Amino acid sequence: MTSQQPPSRRLRVVLLVAVLLGPACAWADEKIALGWLERIRLDAGELLLRAKLDTGAKTSSLHATDIERFERAGERMVRFKLWLDHHDPNSQTITLEKPLARDVTIKLRGTAKNAERASVELEFCLGGRRYESLFTLVNRSKFNYPVLLGRRFLAKVATIDPAMKFRTEPSCPTASPP
Repeated sequence: MTSQQPPSRRLRVVLLVAVLLGPACAWADEKIALGWLERIRLDAGELLLRAKLDTGAKTSSLHATDIERFERAGERMVRFKLWLDHHDPNSQTITLEKPLARDVTIKLRGTAKNAERASVELEFCLGGRRYESLFTLVNRSKFNYPVLLGRRFLAKVATIDPAMKFRTEPSCPTASPP
Protein backbone atom coordinates (compact mmCIF):
# COMPACT_ATOMS: atom_id res chain seq x y z
CA MET A 1 0.00 0.00 0.00
CA THR A 2 1.40 3.37 -0.99
CA SER A 3 0.71 6.54 0.91
CA GLN A 4 -0.07 9.76 -0.91
CA GLN A 5 2.66 12.37 -0.86
CA PRO A 6 1.55 15.78 0.43
CA PRO A 7 1.60 18.52 -2.21
CA SER A 8 4.81 20.48 -2.41
CA ARG A 9 5.08 23.71 -0.44
CA ARG A 10 5.00 25.76 -3.65
CA LEU A 11 1.84 24.03 -4.88
CA ARG A 12 0.17 24.60 -1.50
CA VAL A 13 1.00 28.34 -1.68
CA VAL A 14 -0.34 28.60 -5.24
CA LEU A 15 -3.54 26.80 -4.27
CA LEU A 16 -3.98 28.99 -1.19
CA VAL A 17 -3.49 32.19 -3.21
CA ALA A 18 -5.95 30.97 -5.86
CA VAL A 19 -8.55 30.16 -3.24
CA LEU A 20 -8.09 33.37 -1.29
CA LEU A 21 -7.61 35.86 -4.10
CA GLY A 22 -9.51 34.37 -7.00
CA PRO A 23 -13.03 35.41 -5.98
CA ALA A 24 -11.78 38.62 -4.39
CA CYS A 25 -10.07 39.73 -7.58
CA ALA A 26 -13.18 39.11 -9.69
CA TRP A 27 -15.29 40.90 -7.07
CA ALA A 28 -12.95 43.91 -6.95
CA ASP A 29 -12.96 44.21 -10.77
CA GLU A 30 -16.71 44.85 -10.72
CA LYS A 31 -16.35 47.78 -8.32
CA ILE A 32 -15.59 51.36 -9.26
CA ALA A 33 -12.35 52.88 -7.91
CA LEU A 34 -13.04 56.10 -6.00
CA GLY A 35 -11.14 58.59 -3.88
CA TRP A 36 -12.12 59.59 -0.34
CA LEU A 37 -13.87 62.65 -1.78
CA GLU A 38 -16.03 62.60 -4.94
CA ARG A 39 -18.75 64.66 -6.61
CA ILE A 40 -22.24 63.27 -7.08
CA ARG A 41 -25.22 64.51 -9.10
CA LEU A 42 -28.52 64.30 -7.30
CA ASP A 43 -32.15 64.81 -8.29
CA ALA A 44 -31.95 64.01 -12.00
CA GLY A 45 -28.64 65.84 -12.42
CA GLU A 46 -29.75 69.25 -11.19
CA LEU A 47 -27.71 69.32 -8.01
CA LEU A 48 -23.92 68.82 -7.92
CA LEU A 49 -22.64 67.99 -4.42
CA ARG A 50 -19.35 66.97 -2.86
CA ALA A 51 -19.52 63.64 -1.03
CA LYS A 52 -17.15 62.28 1.58
CA LEU A 53 -16.77 58.51 1.28
CA ASP A 54 -16.65 57.28 4.85
CA THR A 55 -16.18 53.57 5.54
CA GLY A 56 -16.38 54.35 9.26
CA ALA A 57 -20.00 55.45 8.90
CA LYS A 58 -22.60 52.73 8.51
CA THR A 59 -25.25 54.80 6.74
CA SER A 60 -25.20 57.53 4.12
CA SER A 61 -26.48 60.96 5.04
CA LEU A 62 -27.47 64.12 3.23
CA HIS A 63 -27.58 67.75 4.33
CA ALA A 64 -31.25 68.74 4.52
CA THR A 65 -33.21 71.34 6.43
CA ASP A 66 -36.87 72.05 7.13
CA ILE A 67 -37.48 68.30 7.36
CA GLU A 68 -41.21 67.76 7.63
CA ARG A 69 -43.03 64.44 7.85
CA PHE A 70 -46.55 64.23 6.49
CA GLU A 71 -49.02 61.79 5.01
CA ARG A 72 -50.36 61.76 1.46
CA ALA A 73 -52.99 59.25 0.36
CA GLY A 74 -52.10 57.01 3.31
CA GLU A 75 -48.35 57.03 2.49
CA ARG A 76 -45.79 58.44 4.92
CA MET A 77 -43.81 61.19 3.19
CA VAL A 78 -40.96 63.60 3.94
CA ARG A 79 -40.56 67.14 2.61
CA PHE A 80 -37.10 68.72 2.91
CA LYS A 81 -34.81 71.37 1.44
CA LEU A 82 -31.48 70.68 -0.23
CA TRP A 83 -28.95 73.50 -0.50
CA LEU A 84 -26.73 74.32 -3.47
CA ASP A 85 -24.10 75.50 -0.94
CA HIS A 86 -24.68 73.93 2.45
CA HIS A 87 -22.42 76.50 4.21
CA ASP A 88 -24.26 79.54 2.84
CA PRO A 89 -27.58 80.29 4.58
CA ASN A 90 -28.55 82.51 1.61
CA SER A 91 -27.88 79.77 -0.93
CA GLN A 92 -30.53 78.61 -3.37
CA THR A 93 -32.55 75.62 -2.17
CA ILE A 94 -34.52 72.86 -3.83
CA THR A 95 -37.52 71.41 -2.03
CA LEU A 96 -38.11 67.69 -2.47
CA GLU A 97 -40.88 65.38 -1.36
CA LYS A 98 -40.09 61.69 -1.08
CA PRO A 99 -41.70 58.65 0.52
CA LEU A 100 -40.30 57.98 3.99
CA ALA A 101 -38.27 54.79 3.56
CA ARG A 102 -37.92 54.30 7.31
CA ASP A 103 -36.86 55.96 10.51
CA VAL A 104 -33.25 55.28 11.44
CA THR A 105 -31.72 55.45 14.90
CA ILE A 106 -28.22 56.95 14.72
CA LYS A 107 -25.68 56.83 17.53
CA LEU A 108 -24.43 60.37 18.05
CA ARG A 109 -20.67 60.61 17.83
CA GLY A 110 -18.88 61.20 21.13
CA THR A 111 -22.02 60.70 23.24
CA ALA A 112 -24.16 57.94 24.61
CA LYS A 113 -27.21 59.50 22.93
CA ASN A 114 -29.12 58.38 19.86
CA ALA A 115 -31.07 60.43 17.33
CA GLU A 116 -34.04 59.42 15.22
CA ARG A 117 -33.72 60.47 11.56
CA ALA A 118 -35.95 60.22 8.54
CA SER A 119 -34.45 58.33 5.63
CA VAL A 120 -35.33 58.38 1.95
CA GLU A 121 -34.25 56.51 -1.18
CA LEU A 122 -32.53 58.83 -3.64
CA GLU A 123 -31.14 58.30 -7.11
CA PHE A 124 -27.77 59.84 -7.85
CA CYS A 125 -24.93 59.72 -10.32
CA LEU A 126 -21.39 58.83 -9.27
CA GLY A 127 -18.51 58.03 -11.59
CA GLY A 128 -20.66 57.69 -14.69
CA ARG A 129 -23.09 55.24 -13.07
CA ARG A 130 -26.57 55.64 -11.62
CA TYR A 131 -27.25 54.38 -8.11
CA GLU A 132 -30.12 54.41 -5.69
CA SER A 133 -29.40 54.38 -1.99
CA LEU A 134 -30.90 55.11 1.40
CA PHE A 135 -29.93 58.50 2.91
CA THR A 136 -30.69 59.81 6.37
CA LEU A 137 -31.66 63.48 6.36
CA VAL A 138 -29.77 65.73 8.77
CA ASN A 139 -28.46 69.27 9.03
CA ARG A 140 -24.78 68.91 8.03
CA SER A 141 -24.01 72.65 7.88
CA LYS A 142 -21.30 72.22 10.53
CA PHE A 143 -19.59 69.50 8.47
CA ASN A 144 -17.22 70.07 5.55
CA TYR A 145 -19.28 68.09 3.05
CA PRO A 146 -23.05 67.96 2.45
CA VAL A 147 -23.09 64.24 1.58
CA LEU A 148 -21.60 61.31 3.41
CA LEU A 149 -21.60 57.94 1.62
CA GLY A 150 -21.41 55.18 4.22
CA ARG A 151 -20.17 51.62 4.07
CA ARG A 152 -23.60 50.03 3.51
CA PHE A 153 -23.59 51.66 0.09
CA LEU A 154 -19.84 51.64 -0.57
CA ALA A 155 -19.31 47.95 0.22
CA LYS A 156 -21.45 46.97 -2.74
CA VAL A 157 -20.06 49.33 -5.36
CA ALA A 158 -16.63 50.79 -4.65
CA THR A 159 -13.06 50.41 -3.58
CA ILE A 160 -11.67 53.52 -1.92
CA ASP A 161 -8.19 54.95 -2.41
CA PRO A 162 -7.68 57.23 0.62
CA ALA A 163 -4.78 59.01 -1.10
CA MET A 164 -7.01 60.20 -3.97
CA LYS A 165 -9.96 62.54 -4.43
CA PHE A 166 -12.22 63.43 -7.35
CA ARG A 167 -11.17 60.37 -9.39
CA THR A 168 -14.41 60.34 -11.37
CA GLU A 169 -16.83 62.66 -13.12
CA PRO A 170 -20.40 62.86 -11.80
CA SER A 171 -22.04 62.59 -15.19
CA CYS A 172 -24.31 59.78 -16.24
CA PRO A 173 -25.83 58.92 -19.57
CA THR A 174 -29.47 59.85 -19.73
CA ALA A 175 -31.85 56.97 -19.41
CA SER A 176 -33.24 55.85 -22.72
CA PRO A 177 -36.99 56.33 -23.10
CA PRO A 178 -39.12 53.19 -22.81
